[in-house]
Amino acid sequence: MNNLNGNEIECVIYGLLRNPSTGSLLTVKQSVNEGWSIPTLFAKKREELTPSLVTREMSQLLGRPVLAYRYLRIQNNNHSGRKEAFFELISLQSSMDDLKPNEKWSGVEQLSGMQSDQYGIINEYSLEAESEYVPKYRQPWEHSGWYSKATSWIEDSLQRLGFQLTEPPEQVKWWSLSCVLRLITTHGIVYFKTNAKQPLFTQEAAFLTYLAGILPDSVPNILASEPDEGWMLLADAGEKLSSDATVELRIKLLRTFGKIQLEMVSRTAELIQLGCANRKPEKLLPLVDLLLDDELVVSKLTSEEIGDLRRQLPAISEMCKRISTYDVPSTLVHGDLHMGNVASSNGRIIFFDWTDACVAHPFMDMILIYQEKDPSIRTRLRDAYLELWTGFESTKRLQELWSLCEVVHAIYHTVSYQSILRHTEVRSRGELGRVPSFYLRSVLRYLK
Repeated sequence: MNNLNGNEIECVIYGLLRNPSTGSLLTVKQSVNEGWSIPTLFAKKREELTPSLVTREMSQLLGRPVLAYRYLRIQNNNHSGRKEAFFELISLQSSMDDLKPNEKWSGVEQLSGMQSDQYGIINEYSLEAESEYVPKYRQPWEHSGWYSKATSWIEDSLQRLGFQLTEPPEQVKWWSLSCVLRLITTHGIVYFKTNAKQPLFTQEAAFLTYLAGILPDSVPNILASEPDEGWMLLADAGEKLSSDATVELRIKLLRTFGKIQLEMVSRTAELIQLGCANRKPEKLLPLVDLLLDDELVVSKLTSEEIGDLRRQLPAISEMCKRISTYDVPSTLVHGDLHMGNVASSNGRIIFFDWTDACVAHPFMDMILIYQEKDPSIRTRLRDAYLELWTGFESTKRLQELWSLCEVVHAIYHTVSYQSILRHTEVRSRGELGRVPSFYLRSVLRYLK
């Protein structure tokens, strides 16, 4: 990754490893002819910016295990045209007292070869660390002491199960909404997961425990949990389904999930009492007009698009009202139902990542169908799913309701991401900032 021709470099990654006692940063001489600088990686692909990649490559570069647990900034450098990423590191060794000949601790003022904006980012980071200021909504796993605490619980929990780690934990997902680690053990793969605490998120461990008592073949098996921390260990759910799965497999998936929704129609009060958000259609309507006044929601839209949406607001609101005039009831909604959150194991289809689980109109979950680009496939998927609901409405009325929900589901998901963005650290909002505009543009497309 580092041995690249200068013309091939598309991304530069800086690792900041701070000495907690002195506040100084680890600097290295990466070659004889270079001065002292913070550890730096050069990547050919601009998208290679995951914490897991930085953890692996920085550990190799430094010759010791480190963890990339928070990114400070990801930006385009106007001078070089390259993408730059600044990641905060922690050492996974108990001590960093014994430095190598090409390493030393340096103050920010001693860094050489940095441009003014790069120096500014590092200096801002150092000042924040010294002040011990913690921005609102920063996640627990983005604090330096969290990882050792979490891994200690993981090891203790595995030991109680009779499992042992055979490799260090691997970062699968590490961002503003969740932390997922893959654990290779003597009894196979286990996953550790914890979620951000957000108003529309459920307490996933409690929810999965409840749902497993009703539909044990449809959700991952919880091996251990720590409710106060929001931690859980999950058994491997099997092989994730591919985004290019056959139509037949997607139909099986949708019908399996639809049957879960039907099963849960009579249990909506239990779900709400458990902590799932009540997002029934009547709860959505008052939120529609507020969307276009929220800069976080519309910042990626053009003024023309915002104007078109404002003109369509009466029609959109009317659609939100009308879906309640049909007899299809509210029920369990996954909230993020896509192929990446579904697995297959021994003929079973298992649904995971239930963070967004709530009570809402069942069609709000059908992004797998609404976003299908092939019209003939979209119709096949729709008809297979709607057939499950013919006990509540005729096929003709179900198709009318479906057309209304094309628009309403996009508004529903825009509201979801509005809430998520409002309860995410400002620094991290860029991870999701384009999603509301995607759904609002979908609204305009559906209304044409």
